[in-house]
Amino acid sequence: MSVIQRLAPQSAIRGATQAREALEARYLSYFDERLGLRQLVTYVPNKAAPIHRWFQYKEGFSYQLVEMLLREFEADPARHRIFDPFIGCGTTPLVAKQMGFGAWGIDILPVAVFVAQVKLRRPAMYDLARLRSEIERLLAIPFHPPSLSAPQDVRIIRLAYEPDTLEQILLFKEEIQRIDDKPTREFLLLGLTSILERVSYTSKDGQYLRLRRDRKIPAVHDVLRSQLEMMYGDLLGRQTQLRLPGLAEIPSGGRSDRRCYVAQADARAFTASFNDHADIIITSPPYLNRYDYSRIYSLELCLQFVNEFEELKRVRHSLLRSHIESREPPTDDVHHPAVLEILNNLAGQDLNNPRIPVMIKGYFEDMNQVLKQLAQVCQPGARVALVVANARFHGELIPVDLLLSELAIDAGFEVERIIITRYKGNSSQQMGRFGRVAVRESIAIWRKA
Repeated sequence: MSVIQRLAPQSAIRGATQAREALEARYLSYFDERLGLRQLVTYVPNKAAPIHRWFQYKEGFSYQLVEMLLREFEADPARHRIFDPFIGCGTTPLVAKQMGFGAWGIDILPVAVFVAQVKLRRPAMYDLARLRSEIERLLAIPFHPPSLSAPQDVRIIRLAYEPDTLEQILLFKEEIQRIDDKPTREFLLLGLTSILERVSYTSKDGQYLRLRRDRKIPAVHDVLRSQLEMMYGDLLGRQTQLRLPGLAEIPSGGRSDRRCYVAQADARAFTASFNDHADIIITSPPYLNRYDYSRIYSLELCLQFVNEFEELKRVRHSLLRSHIESREPPTDDVHHPAVLEILNNLAGQDLNNPRIPVMIKGYFEDMNQVLKQLAQVCQPGARVALVVANARFHGELIPVDLLLSELAIDAGFEVERIIITRYKGNSSQQMGRFGRVAVRESIAIWRKA
């Protein structure tokens, strides 16, 4: 009996399922159920971890997962270089640096790159006395109307803030921008960026920023002080966190490239711009879950990276096609029987959004391009750990972990195992119409052939 049949009642299986059943049967022996890892594939442990906690990134995984995988791969700082093509808030390169590895990473979302760059900055690059002085000066500034303004045509900005709250945010931004020392300026700007949700009527809730008019909004000054004090305290203790025990010391004469950096780039087309390589990749691409990161992080984007709605739209349409506003993909290279089966079953259905098939097709086209790029930077024998979740739309189960493994094989990787970390539920709407089906969240482990 296939995994689909074991997990789903027969009434929940709609249309043709043979291609997916065959796929599940083919990979059954690769499954490694480790449900004890369920919290490690979430951001939750990072909330209390110094440096990692500087910016709340709910879609990320934990620092503990990176540490665990590096140890399981028997990684050696003398020989292995770490890479993450979807850095999010920078967990993989930061942990790698803390454990003595060289590391690099890219992301297409500008706020993600900014956060990761600040978190990776070496303590020696800060004038700590000046940073302390600038924190006190910033927090002591009396209010006066700022000369800056927020994007006028981005509706969520008007809904998210009371006018006086927005003016306070813009005043702090204006004062921070006047600082000529880059490390100090960006440290303070990250602190301001990190509190934008807390002083708004919004909360990040799955695919959206949800408005919560019942919230009591705290004073921007008070929240900013708390955030900067926490960050500054972490910075003072950072020297003790640059090396964690448990991995081999670098022997004299060993090959070691310990550069650590991140940059803004598209994981679908980046290799021509970087003269670098990867021995280990630990990453998590956007899930096929309709999440639009340009919406979820629109407050942060509008503070620093976009000035009008058209710029926000350009960011949206640059992202990997995991969200419902995805445009038709420019390629047509993925014709896997299971993908075609899903798209055929959805064709003509009364979907809650008619663009779901476009998103699904675009997602696998884009990830196919990503995997080809990864194969180019991977050294022979390189290991890849890819955290991903399966999806379900209109009752159709999509085995993302297995389909990406199939594309990885085509790109030149070998599948070692599929670690199942947890089974996620479905929306009440889906369960009401199509029954309950457990959906895997997995870590696909591959090796460069």
